[in-house]
Amino acid sequence: MASVSQPSQSAPFRRLIRQIEPSFYIAPSFVVMVVILIYPLGYSLWLSFHRWTLRTFKQGIPFVGLENYQQLFSSPEFWSSLRITFTFVILAILFEFILGMGLALLLNHDLKAKGLIRSFILLPMMCTNVVIGLTWRLLFNYEFGILNYYLNQLGFASVEWLSSPKVALWSVILVDVWNTTSFVALMLLAGLQSLPEEPFEAARIDGANSVQTFLYLTLPLLRQTILVALLWRLIDTFRIFDVVYLLTAGGPARATETVSIYIYRYGFQSFNLGFASAASYVMIVIMLALAGVMARAIGRSETL
Repeated sequence: MASVSQPSQSAPFRRLIRQIEPSFYIAPSFVVMVVILIYPLGYSLWLSFHRWTLRTFKQGIPFVGLENYQQLFSSPEFWSSLRITFTFVILAILFEFILGMGLALLLNHDLKAKGLIRSFILLPMMCTNVVIGLTWRLLFNYEFGILNYYLNQLGFASVEWLSSPKVALWSVILVDVWNTTSFVALMLLAGLQSLPEEPFEAARIDGANSVQTFLYLTLPLLRQTILVALLWRLIDTFRIFDVVYLLTAGGPARATETVSIYIYRYGFQSFNLGFASAASYVMIVIMLALAGVMARAIGRSETL
């Protein structure tokens, strides 16, 4: 009788071991995430409610409540950086979508050397942002840049690409469009190649032209892919830092100072970490709100 009851008593223990066994496998990854992600986010949130400056941190880090957030929202520089960021995001994504859609529609047809064309389109994606920023900084050089050289050869005056407040933001947008249009084009091309052929054949039989087919068939059927591509670009463009820093560092006259550059200036140049942490969390909240709206739009498109 004892030999029969012993397995029955150990069965719940074995089931418990099988249930918690996956936790042992994911525990190392979870610990790494806590160390490199959750802890910095929690510490920066704690800092956003305290005063931490390079001159006073040895005397203590006093709790100041919402003072950093109040100073942030009353700062004209912050609202200017937020306006510049949204201007940059909207214009960059708009141009990337238009050019990416055109490239995707072109590559979706049977073209000679289509593979070679696709390889050339992928070249900007192979470069790191540091290389891209330094290269374009040389191209935009007022005295020795190749862009101004060819403009002069054509009889035009040199352009202050990075030193004019009216032109600098457009120059940064140009670099971002050159860098990431290929990403949008590839995503849209993948969506185009997955569309069913039957609706397009029916439209051709009914006499629909190419413009009508694109507006009333291609765009609605491609809606989910478009939203996913825009979501990725929204998140990536809103937090852009390295390319802007290498090109202009937020200048001239803060004409290209995005929120990321604004946070960098207060956090790593002025060493006001409490204020910079507050600005960082405001940026995170804005990004999460925008991403949430886009994600809900993607979810609604799946149910249609």
